[in-house]
This record gives sequence, structure tokens and C-alpha cells, in this order.
Amino acid sequence: MDETTLQVYSVLFVAITVVLVYTARFFQTRPGRRRKQRQLDGFERIPTWTTRSIESNRPLHLSFGGADVGGEGTPAALAQAEFFHQVIQGAKASDATPIVTMSAPATLPLGQATLRRAWAKGGTAARAQWIPPDLAFAGALTASMDIDEPEAHILAGRFGPELALMLDGANRRGQPSLAVSDRLDGQAVAYALADHVLIGEELYAAPGYDSEDGRGHGDTAVLDVWRALIIAGASVLLLLEFARRVALLNWTLVLAAAAILIVLGLFFSRRR
Repeated sequence: MDETTLQVYSVLFVAITVVLVYTARFFQTRPGRRRKQRQLDGFERIPTWTTRSIESNRPLHLSFGGADVGGEGTPAALAQAEFFHQVIQGAKASDATPIVTMSAPATLPLGQATLRRAWAKGGTAARAQWIPPDLAFAGALTASMDIDEPEAHILAGRFGPELALMLDGANRRGQPSLAVSDRLDGQAVAYALADHVLIGEELYAAPGYDSEDGRGHGDTAVLDVWRALIIAGASVLLLLEFARRVALLNWTLVLAAAAILIVLGLFFSRRR
């Protein structure tokens, strides 16, 4: 594929996405038209954590990890800033200001702005904390668990193997956790040790799940549409390539296999 063709496809992708986003937002904001989203246990636990934070006067801990603004982690940092904004707003009745941590210096202003925007009570300057990365970050957060006694930990952003120390410390202290990383090694640790885990594009769908308005739900619906289209397109291309290489395969078998894949996809998506 030459560069010109790639640019054309990129422009089409962006244009279609913009149309889908505004269409979904229009229908999601209409009364009685809100679409029911996939049930994800981690998101369903957040209201319980915020309620407990209010009752116990203990803060929530939200962490960007190493997601950096201006680098490869920019999409994760921006998505999680909006997600954290929604979480903080849900806990604003508490007197315990949430703690926001990060290991990328450029993300500190973003964390401070997120707190100021969502927490109208003030006193947020010292609650957005930069900590050196990697093992120093994990060690400092683990040590602070006994001091701050967070009600729950939401670790969403960029984490590596050091995430194991943080999750193990939270588990030993009985502090629930939700974790997701845009790094494969960190995601593996989150899957194994976190109480609740997000997978894949759910990192970027998080703001929509915790949003109270229809716009966030509309954005999440567009992600679901693109997921279905990409999976369907990849399956069709795979079957066509397989049919081309295997002469004995006919179109009836191709269509039957496609139907089976679609049914299985719908079944497992509903169970998810």
C-alpha cells in the first residue's frame, strides 16, 4: 500500500469516526434512547468504592502510572484524565480529597487540572503527586498505603512489572483495586493480581462507562461499532485468503464458517 492510499484511508477513517460519534451522541442524549452498555464488573464496582470513600472519609487513589503527555502515552493519559474526572466527581461529597499519582513529570499539570476541575472544595495542590518511575514509584505507593489508607486503587495508564508490588500491597491490606495498562507486561500483571481488570480498548472506553451524560455513552458505542467492523473485516479477509489457498473449499463452506464465527462472537460478547 503506497503512502497516498494510506492517507486516503486514514482520512476516511477519521471522517467516518466523526460522523459516528456525533450520530451516537445525538441518539444517546435523547430521552429514553440511552443504549445499554456491556456489563464490566470493574466499572460497576466504582460507585460502591466512592460511596465507601464518602462514608469512611478515606480517599480514593487514582494513578496514571508512566502515561506521559507529549509522548507515546498521551492517548492513555488524556483518556484516563477524563475517566478520573468522572470518578472524582462521584466522590465529591467526601471530605477526603482523592490522591492522583503519576511518574511522568509532564503529566503532573494534567493531574492537577483534573483534580481542580472535578473537586470544587480546594486543597488539591498537594494531592497530585509526582513520584520517580519504575521500582521507586511502586515502593513509594506501597509505603503510602499504610499512611493514607486509600479506600480503593484505580491504576489506569502505563505500568510495567512494578505493578505487581502495588497490587500485592493493596491485596495484603484489603484495599480493592482496578488496573489496566497499555503495556503488555503490565497488563499481564494486572490480569493476574488486580481485583478487577480492564482489557484492550476498555482503557479508552472508561470515560464513557462512568459518565452520567449520553455523550460518553455515545463515544463508547462508537468503539463497540468499530470493534465489530474490524473483527468482521478481519474474519472475512482470513476466510477469503484461506479459500484462495485451499482449492477444495467452496463458497458454501466459507459462508457457513462466517456465520459460525458471527454467532460465536455475539455469544461471547454478551457473556463478557
